[in-house]
Amino acid sequence: MIKNKKVLKTENLIAKKKLREIRLQKEMTTTEVAKLIGLERRQYELKEKGRYPFHDYEMKILSQNFNTEIKDLFF
Repeated sequence: MIKNKKVLKTENLIAKKKLREIRLQKEMTTTEVAKLIGLERRQYELKEKGRYPFHDYEMKILSQNFNTEIKDLFF
């Protein structure tokens, strides 16, 4: 069964919730995390909310800094 765009978007937004939860557990602001991956705060917030996708290198940097697997943050 092929999933429609709305279903896929909802599933992918759940992954962003994991990222936000881990960021808050580490007591980091969106500005701090944005600096880690070379973005402005607003750009990072839009990605965390699921409006824009993360690049591979951004996922790698975040997983290393949060000491977790990429799949645990994004998939």
